[in-house]
Amino acid sequence: MIGLISLLTLGPAQAAGMMTYDSAIVNAPGEQTTILWNITDCPDVPFAWGWEDEGKWSAEPGDTMSFAVNTTNADVEGELHLGNFSIYANDTDIARELVLGVWGATPFFPGLVIEVDNASIQRMNATAYASAERVKGNYLNGTMESYYSNMTVEVGTFQCIVFAYVQDDSGWGEPQRTTLAYDLETGVLVWGNTSYSFGTPYILTLELKQIAISSSGINALVVGGSIGAVAVILVLVVVIMKRR
Repeated sequence: MIGLISLLTLGPAQAAGMMTYDSAIVNAPGEQTTILWNITDCPDVPFAWGWEDEGKWSAEPGDTMSFAVNTTNADVEGELHLGNFSIYANDTDIARELVLGVWGATPFFPGLVIEVDNASIQRMNATAYASAERVKGNYLNGTMESYYSNMTVEVGTFQCIVFAYVQDDSGWGEPQRTTLAYDLETGVLVWGNTSYSFGTPYILTLELKQIAISSSGINALVVGGSIGAVAVILVLVVVIMKRR
């Protein structure tokens, strides 16, 4: 269950006061960051991955999806594990395959981790609204909303930017509905839900479980999301990690 508190609606190009990536998702030398999500809902049939017969993924509610970050250059790349399926990919392609976004005339697939500096948020926000714009040739036209919200999941409360999309009724199947909430400090997807039916029904709901950082043989688990700081558990040593 997610909690929505003090909603602030944004226009197509409004955003301010955002922060840049912090160390929770950037691999310094000798570090390994792995992000885990609980799968609370998913298709009950296998779904194909990619256009080159990479395979089909299948999962069950209660499974965990993990993404081990490798590089954070033009995009965030790493190893994805989803049910019976594993692949090395960038998080934009992962979002596209899992329909965590809108494949409109202007595609909007922000990924599993976003950049949260002011300029990046503005660009992403403008792209989100363009993806749903009611223009000729855009078959994914609909309503896009973005807003700031404190969002509560099992591991804590996060200050997020949320994108909520509802496709216009096409007269066939069930329109796509997608909601994505990103932590404004780490950029990590906190909660995501997407569904549609253009033949085979599809639904996927993800909820952040933890951000795990391994450094020089010491494991750190980011287990809390309370606003202001995160709780970090270290093996053998105690380290205070500042988030703000």
